[in-house]
Amino acid sequence: MEHKVDVLVIGTGSAGCTLALECRKAGRQVAVVDSRSYGGTGGMRGSQPEKYLVKAAQVAQLSQQMSGIGIHPASRIDWPALMRSKTACTDAVPARTEEEFRKAGIEPFYGTARFVSPDEVAIDGETAVRAQAVVIATGAHPARLEFPGAELVHSTDDFLELPVLPRRVLFIGGGCLALSLAHVARAAGAAVTILQRGERILKRFDAEVVRRLNESAKSLGITIVTGTTASMAEMNRGAFITYGRTGCAEPFPSELIVNTTGRVADLDHLNLEAGQVTRNRYGVAVNEFLQSVSNPRVWAIGDACDSPFQLSTVAEMEGVVVAENIVKGKVARPDYHGVPSVVFAQPPLAGVGMTEEQAAKSGARFRISRGAMNDWPSSRQIGQRHAFYKILIEQDSGRILGAHLFGHNADETINVFAMAIKFGLSAHDLKQMLWSYPTNVSDLKYMLP
Repeated sequence: MEHKVDVLVIGTGSAGCTLALECRKAGRQVAVVDSRSYGGTGGMRGSQPEKYLVKAAQVAQLSQQMSGIGIHPASRIDWPALMRSKTACTDAVPARTEEEFRKAGIEPFYGTARFVSPDEVAIDGETAVRAQAVVIATGAHPARLEFPGAELVHSTDDFLELPVLPRRVLFIGGGCLALSLAHVARAAGAAVTILQRGERILKRFDAEVVRRLNESAKSLGITIVTGTTASMAEMNRGAFITYGRTGCAEPFPSELIVNTTGRVADLDHLNLEAGQVTRNRYGVAVNEFLQSVSNPRVWAIGDACDSPFQLSTVAEMEGVVVAENIVKGKVARPDYHGVPSVVFAQPPLAGVGMTEEQAAKSGARFRISRGAMNDWPSSRQIGQRHAFYKILIEQDSGRILGAHLFGHNADETINVFAMAIKFGLSAHDLKQMLWSYPTNVSDLKYMLP
């Protein structure tokens, strides 16, 4: 049976959902298809369930560090109860998403989509959908590990569904998700090791601020091993043993191994060749309008395309951009200027704009305002021992080039600097603001010269 629509969206995460609703508002006939439950990675297996666990870890960590200033008893995480609460939230996502589509008049399909021609997609080899525009919004899946025993390694999806937290957890990879989940597991009482292939964790963040996080993580009992590549995993006497390749096979025992080496665009099942859709190592190859470079009927958004950020906020923005391009012609381009990123450790690390290394390479003339915040009242009142800021300021204009924060509420405070970078505000502009006080945002006046 063949269906004809104006727009077919493959994937129902934040990117696909945003685009489908925008195109429908503009009067286009829209259909969506997904091989898994509606809601995508962010709502079902990514940022939303992760934040449930992160918030619990934050409360537990705060109560522990405040035990010396009058908070008793220290909180502990009831893992099974926390997982039940998280699951109640995620279980509601598919029905809520489907209802939103139904109210909007969007036609839903379920199954695996595969191109059969440049403008036609088959769903489970049966239903055929011909569309004037096909949007690939399939998100990403965990990168595959290639070593003996890799089948013993679990994905982050598995971690977010654990009914019981094991006593020892090993994370392979030292990116954002590794640090976030490692702090969750540690706050819940597990012994935690992070195994990082490169010489430093969190390579996209400012190195100086990452060192502060590294020190904090170690003080909490998280073991971070860098310069070590996992070479093999096996089960031995009821425990998993992961071996590192550093000239000798160093063993790292655990009851759970989690792959946090990153995520890659989920495209293999789409039969892109039949759709004349070119891909590269980062996803669907797109032009400045997020349109396929090889098939003008096809567009790609979110983690499925060659985009500089794997973030829900960016995916939604790209959905709005492509919807506008489909409806009005190629008139909109994604704006990646001033996009903040956060590592949800305890406390969080947040950054926006240039790192010191990037600013130096750019040739910009800049000065740095930096310092520890351990002894500031905002830190002392919660027993915070590790906190740091680093602000890069253009020499002549005073504009903010980059901001990097490590400490309680850094994930919220960084948004002020993101706004400053996006709209060209200077350090002087920010200092003129009268922030609500006393708050973490009001500490900005001490960070700026």
